Amino acid sequence: MYRRESGGYAFVLERAEVDRLKRIPDFENREEPAVADEFLRFRAESWAEALADAGAGPGEFSARIDPHQRKIHLVREGRTIFSADL
Repeated sequence: MYRRESGGYAFVLERAEVDRLKRIPDFENREEPAVADEFLRFRAESWAEALADAGAGPGEFSARIDPHQRKIHLVREGRTIFSADL
């Protein structure tokens, strides 16, 4: 499991999600843990800002990757709170 925090928001990327990430052409030749760490590091701040702008309070969010749509879904308590392009 990989985790990154920004502005009171925590983003968690489980092992299965890393495997999905590595199947996307932009990420497929990258090694772990670098691919997961960099993926979260370069996105956490903008995700935190987007969640705050949408009125979602701080907390932990699971990052779920949809490789077919090339989207990331941020999920809390089983509900998708925010989606973004990869």
